Amino acid sequence: MSTLDFLDRIKINSCGITECGRSWHWDTGKSGFHDFDLWLVVQGKGRIIAGEKSFEVTRGACLLLLPKTHYVGEHDAEHPFTIMNVHFSAPDGALSTYCDGTSPLIYRAVNDLTYFCGLLRRVVRLYNAAQKALAATVFRAALAEYFSLFPAIRDGENGESKAEIIQKMCDRVNTAPESAPPLSDFSAQFSYSADYLGKLFSRDVGISYSDYVANARVNKAKFLLCSSALSLEEISEELRYYDVCHFSRQFKRITGTSPGKYRKESIQKNK
Repeated sequence: MSTLDFLDRIKINSCGITECGRSWHWDTGKSGFHDFDLWLVVQGKGRIIAGEKSFEVTRGACLLLLPKTHYVGEHDAEHPFTIMNVHFSAPDGALSTYCDGTSPLIYRAVNDLTYFCGLLRRVVRLYNAAQKALAATVFRAALAEYFSLFPAIRDGENGESKAEIIQKMCDRVNTAPESAPPLSDFSAQFSYSADYLGKLFSRDVGISYSDYVANARVNKAKFLLCSSALSLEEISEELRYYDVCHFSRQFKRITGTSPGKYRKESIQKNK
């Protein structure tokens, strides 16, 4: 089942925001929950225990707890949890892409906590206002964001997580795709082999580094075609294609249409 199919078929069962007291201790019981439970830790630090595995949890951690799994939660009384959570149902096998059977939960680190927290606050508000369909729509957006995040694993030689490294690579390309460095430059910068870093990028982003760069260049070309009077030759030169023919071939391969036709249709739509 694809991610989109899964998102279209979720159902929120309950949601809320909990400020845990100093003596808070949480135990689901051996049978666990009957549904999924998404947790966002807004404040505090502690841990979640599932079987023989223990997960350290701090501000910005986002956990997807699985059905029929026994969890125990505890926090530092000096730094109590504030947790946003959404219980939801999903079709059988919907999360098989993300659950490999080796971990009792899915753990992600939220870099933009303000944005993600805002989405879940909106979900809770809409759900409590009996606007459940709209709440589910916003929650689907939150889940799509969640599953686009990288695993919260810190194992870079320079103290950076793999997530941070991949994000830096994406940011560098997004900022100036026409001058995106080769993968070998990143491998030297982050002390990984180019082959390993390429596989890591493909696994986490979903496409190869070279395809990501190609898409970013074409996306910038689309912007220039719609917002400037630059000729195809000038756009080709600005984005550092070999020549205008190479630019046109790459553009059509990715978009399915030629640059000239794309510009013409964009102008007609804006009239």
